[in-house]
Amino acid sequence: MKRKKQIFLRAGYTMISKLGKRRKKKRKYRKATGIDNKVRLKKRGHLRNVSIGFRNEKEIRGLIEGLKPVLISNVEELKNIKKNEIAVVGSVGKKKKKEIAEYSLKNNIRLLNLNPKKFLEELEKSRVPLEIKKENVKEKKSEIKDDSKELNEKESKENEPEK
Repeated sequence: MKRKKQIFLRAGYTMISKLGKRRKKKRKYRKATGIDNKVRLKKRGHLRNVSIGFRNEKEIRGLIEGLKPVLISNVEELKNIKKNEIAVVGSVGKKKKKEIAEYSLKNNIRLLNLNPKKFLEELEKSRVPLEIKKENVKEKKSEIKDDSKELNEKESKENEPEK
């Protein structure tokens, strides 16, 4: 199906840190232009220069694992996915992402950039039970009331005229 993709890198990337020595994110392709540059001269044992013939076939181009990527942002778009397509979840909030994850688990649809099982587990762990939240709110309210009563009493004592 797909042949191994040729990696093209800039000449001298193995020698200088800012070009990518031990720093993979810095590695980019730049055309070799030096007078005696071995890459430009196509010497054996050196890097390859970009040239015609390395591009993939038209049918394969842009596919991910043989499947066409489709950007989705809600469950309706996920329902329209065909057999030869793979879903890519767009930038959506937790609520819609949860709906998408549940639907994909139920209907066995594969998502490229989201593991639905793991996402739902983490969501459940992070969720604080409602009862605990309510208790905390009640405690805070009672503390605030007590504090306000004490302040009012102090103010009233200070405002009273001395006898």
